[in-house]
This record gives sequence, structure tokens and C-alpha cells, in this order.
Amino acid sequence: MLLTAVVSPSPYWFVTRGTGAVSLVLLTLAIALGVADVRRTRLVGVPRFVFDSVHRSVSLLAVTFIAVHIVTVLLDSFAPITLLDVFIPFHSPYRPIWLGLGTVAFDLLVAVTITSLLRMRLGYRAWRATHWLAYGSWPVALVHGFGTGTDGHTHWLLLLSAACVAVMLTAVVARVSAGWPSHLPARLSALGAAALVPIGLAVWLPSGPMAPGWARRAGTPTAQLVAAHGPAAAGGSASSAAGGSSSAAGGSSTSAGGSSTSAGATGPQTVSVTGTLRQAVQPDNSALIDLSLTTASGQVHNVHIRIRGQALPGGGVQMTTSRVSAGSMANPDQYQGQVTGLENTTVQANVSDGSGSHLALVAQLSLPPGDGGVSGQMTITPTR
Repeated sequence: MLLTAVVSPSPYWFVTRGTGAVSLVLLTLAIALGVADVRRTRLVGVPRFVFDSVHRSVSLLAVTFIAVHIVTVLLDSFAPITLLDVFIPFHSPYRPIWLGLGTVAFDLLVAVTITSLLRMRLGYRAWRATHWLAYGSWPVALVHGFGTGTDGHTHWLLLLSAACVAVMLTAVVARVSAGWPSHLPARLSALGAAALVPIGLAVWLPSGPMAPGWARRAGTPTAQLVAAHGPAAAGGSASSAAGGSSSAAGGSSTSAGGSSTSAGATGPQTVSVTGTLRQAVQPDNSALIDLSLTTASGQVHNVHIRIRGQALPGGGVQMTTSRVSAGSMANPDQYQGQVTGLENTTVQANVSDGSGSHLALVAQLSLPPGDGGVSGQMTITPTR
């Protein structure tokens, strides 16, 4: 009997991807419209105040999409990202550099938003000085998207990013040319910095996010690599793993850290497991898998996994929802989470408790025919 299943990506993952791309477009438009307003651009039949009004509306819409982007990242259980990581850069264990750049971009935009709301109290000079941060936040946000996202190698994101880069270069040239040649060193520095963006991307992307093994090199924790793509990804030989809330788990998986891993306070611990498995298929072809495991670990003694979905012709289930609870004998529901990978007889899950402790569970099971009993081993890896 096999547990073979296809793990559907979390809905939060789709929202995170979409809002990230839309936020980049809106931020690009907001800066371009701001430049058009400063240059007093006029269109036939369109009053000048329209540019200012649309610029303000697009800016607020960009902030809204960024907020949704952040909330879905926090709600997704795949990556160990907390509210603290939203405001303090380079703190998260998940792709710290690239996620940290997103935090920097967000902090800059928060400063721009707050000073814009308090513009009348701050005065024009202070507001203008802070408003320049919007230019700096844009390339940082762009690199963050490629560094942590899942679509760095896709044609649609590359084309979208190229279009945004072209709009930004045009906006910078238009802004710098206003009042030329006064403050010439500053203007030339701005042009040089703007030119570095497409050049840097052209050099970095082929050997970075577009190259195999980027997930590992970007700093994805081993537990997430195993949960997303099995041991090949953790070892760096598989293609780039998904960021944010990762995509389907495939391939044959093994324990995170291997069966020879010894127990440690912060490292992986491999223990033996026994339990039972029940699988029921309803008349509408929906399926329910109920897996109860007992381990030799004191920290995680009981693990209960419930998977729902559509039954597959060859056995197993196309998973749509899952629920995982784990804990000690005294508190069996201390940890809650979801299944992140299910292939043959290997089950992978991420769980967390109310105090912010995260665990990656990887169970390799043996399923003798007949009585529904299971046995095997489980690797428990703290990820926070």
C-alpha cells in the first residue's frame, strides 16, 4: 500500500506571488506618475491635478497590495517567517539576505507613507528628503522579488520586470533632466545608479535565481528544502525550490539530516515510530487518510495526520487539505500545522506552537498489508 499523493500549493502561496508582482507594477507606476507630476506633464483634455490624484491613489493601492503580500506570507506555514521579520531586516532564518531586502524596501515605503500623511506638519523640505527613499526602495524590492520568489526563471516575470525597469529608467532620466545642469554631480550619480540596475540584473540573474540550486544557495533552511523537493534539493542537486509558500512536493524523500543524525538541542533528531493508518474512499471519490503515530521522543510523542482529497486511480489521494497535530503525552496538540510533502511512504509536515517554535517532521514509514499498522522512523528538525 502506498501513500502516494500530489500536494497542492497553499492558497496563500498563489496570493503571495500575485500580490508581489502587482505591488512591483503599482510601485513603478506610482514613481513614474510622481515624476510626471513634478515635471508638470500635461495631456490634452486632462487637468494637471489628475496626475497628482492618480499618483496618490496608485501609491495607496501599492501599499495595500504590499500589506496583503506580507499578511499571506505570515499566514503561510511553509516558511518560518514571523512578524518581527517584517520590520527587522536580515533576522529571519529563511533566505535572510533576500527576505531582508524586502524588509528594507517595506521600511522605506512605510517612512514615505507616514511622512506623506504628515506632510503639512513636517514641512516641504523634510517631506521631500524622505520622499526620495521611494527611488531607493524600488530596486531593493525588485531584487527581493527575484531572490525569494518562485518565478525568477519564468518568461512572464522576466518580461514584466524588464518593462518595469524600462519605465523606471525613463522616469529617472526625466527627473534628472529637470533643471539640468545644476547639481550636476548628483544628477550624474543618479543616472549611473539607475544604469547599474539592468546591468546588475543581467549579470546576477543567470547565475542566481535562474540557475539550478538557487533555493539552497539563497539560504532556504534544510527542513523547507526537504519538505518542498526531497533530499536532492537539500543537497543542492535539484532545480530551484519554491520560495514563500512552496509548490508541490515531489521526488522520493528521506529524513531531514539522514538516519544517522544524532539528537541535539537545536539539530535534527531521528526516532522510531509506530502507529496505524486508515484510508476511506467515499462514493463521490473523495478520500480521507488518517494516520496516528507514536514516537520514542519526549518532545513529540504523538503525531496525528489527517489528509483529505480526491482518490487517485492507482491508489493514494490528490490532497486538497491537511491537518497535523503533534505533541508530548501531556499535551498531544501542542503543535499544529500542515502536510508539505507526501510521496510513496514518506510524509513531511511543518508544525508550530503558540510560542513561535517551529518543527519540520519527516516520517519514513513501512506499511505492511492487512492490519493497517505502520512503523518506521521520523526526523524532527527545529526550524526556529
